[in-house]
Amino acid sequence: MGNQPSADRDHDTDPVAVVFPGQGSQAPGMGRLVYQHSARARQTYEEASDVTGIDLVKVCFEGDADDLAETTYTQPAVLTTSVAMVEAMREKLSETGKRLRPRLFGGHSLGLFSAAVASEALTFRDALIVVAERARLMSSFNADRPVGMASIIGLDSAAVAQLCEEATRSALDRVDVANHNLDTQTVISGDVTALERAMERARELQARVIRLKVKVSSHTPLHEEQAHEFALHLDEIPLADPLEPIISNISSRALRTAEELREEFRAQLRSPVFWAENVREMARQGVDTFVEAGPGHVLARMVKRIQDSLTAVSLDDATEPPIPISALPKDLSAEGSR
Repeated sequence: MGNQPSADRDHDTDPVAVVFPGQGSQAPGMGRLVYQHSARARQTYEEASDVTGIDLVKVCFEGDADDLAETTYTQPAVLTTSVAMVEAMREKLSETGKRLRPRLFGGHSLGLFSAAVASEALTFRDALIVVAERARLMSSFNADRPVGMASIIGLDSAAVAQLCEEATRSALDRVDVANHNLDTQTVISGDVTALERAMERARELQARVIRLKVKVSSHTPLHEEQAHEFALHLDEIPLADPLEPIISNISSRALRTAEELREEFRAQLRSPVFWAENVREMARQGVDTFVEAGPGHVLARMVKRIQDSLTAVSLDDATEPPIPISALPKDLSAEGSR
């Protein structure tokens, strides 16, 4: 589906994808351990607080679940924690004379902005600015229109799409598929009234239904206007070609240029995330190990469920020094790794 890697690039990179979670991965205390163990992580939080005007150390380490569910806090907090973790990983690898050069980067929704920073397509400062605008647009939409999201587990995506269609009554009372996470785990998003009808129908079909702890909707045609406004803002932000490709959430293609990445971000708010296909495409491009950088381990767990032959770890699971690279597979952190 995506472009095949060249032999030269295979030779120069490790068969690793570094991937970044999105909104919904936040948790009280996130990033505290890596902050305590890494100077570069501390610098990341300090820069983020200066740029956003939000005390992100306080938000991440002292905020409760309700504080972190506020979109205007959630998105810069998740971005900052994710970037802090990848910076700490690089710092600790360097201290031990090692280096890791991922073949690909990936991210789930908001996580693509973390991927853009890690691949040097976007500066951290500009990522914070653009994510703050993204959060503002999503939050303002929710202020005028009650919306939400839910995970449907146990039905395939076609069945979920059908129940969304049945639950939709009008353009102002609709619900759509937002994320194809696993073959039998799909996230839906939309107006609360339609969302609740879809949730009830899913329960009738014996599915497990989880209402997500987010106060927004995303990745649906509801956000056509916000996507257009966001695109105008994005056009003012400089982007560079990523050092290594980033996998598109929408098409699963490898994004290799600044313009391809810009087009991805322009369409993101109104387009579903095809995470299961993203993972399969990365595996087709030779990746056998996934390293999740960010709060929690939801992506690492999903990777293993999508293709159990893959290795997947989360830096957030590191509990022993050196933090966070003690979470890496031994062959990645061994002497001589790139």
